[in-house]
Amino acid sequence: MSSGTFMDLVQHEFMVRGSWRKLNRVRLSRSWCAAYILIVAAAVVIVTTYLAARNDLELSSFWYMTLAFPYWIFFLGYGAVKREWSNDTYGWWLTLPIPRFRLIAAKWLGNCLKVWIAMIAIYIALSAYVLILTSTIDHYTYDMAVSFMITGINWLTVVAGLTPFIIAAGMLTISVMYSTAKPLTPLLWILFMGGFSIVYSNMNEYLLPEGRLETAGPATFFPFPWELPAIIIGSWAVAYGLIRAVTYVMDKKLDL
Repeated sequence: MSSGTFMDLVQHEFMVRGSWRKLNRVRLSRSWCAAYILIVAAAVVIVTTYLAARNDLELSSFWYMTLAFPYWIFFLGYGAVKREWSNDTYGWWLTLPIPRFRLIAAKWLGNCLKVWIAMIAIYIALSAYVLILTSTIDHYTYDMAVSFMITGINWLTVVAGLTPFIIAAGMLTISVMYSTAKPLTPLLWILFMGGFSIVYSNMNEYLLPEGRLETAGPATFFPFPWELPAIIIGSWAVAYGLIRAVTYVMDKKLDL
């Protein structure tokens, strides 16, 4: 298979927006969907600006809203495989004249790119909004905006680094559910969801040694213990192993 074909598959996975059956149940045009999104975004901006004007808005609360990202990423990987069964396209997908590993790797990479670009867009939007607040409201300072932006880089860098593993974990969980190894599915849910919970419960002491996502004081770039970069790099190796496991399930264990 040529690299061009592989990238075409990656692009297809990046562009796909979910199960077409579910989308067809929602009888809304793209313009109406865009209108609803703009209305919700405008409401959020109005409410947060009002709170900021009253000095009742803690800037770090924006980053707290992103603490659910790892769970969203897991279900993105989970849904990437599930979608083929929901659309009844799994037969077509699995019989493409492409090595199974590359087929699955393209789905994995396309969703990783989707997450990374979404994070960049969210970071830019939040940073721009905070800079506007600091330039228009006296009790928010430029130093607070800089600290906010550094904190965001620190946190989102960790999540971005773990994204390949989390996507692969979601793909493996749903793949096992469609295989003869289906009884292992609850164990995978416990392993991955339990693992996320344990990480979060220890986040204040390990991932966030400063205590919490504060922006009131000066922030420093990547204030994490040296073990964290090693863990992130190790998670990439584990992600490769999980993709290999998905390939094995798709090759040998599917219950069709």
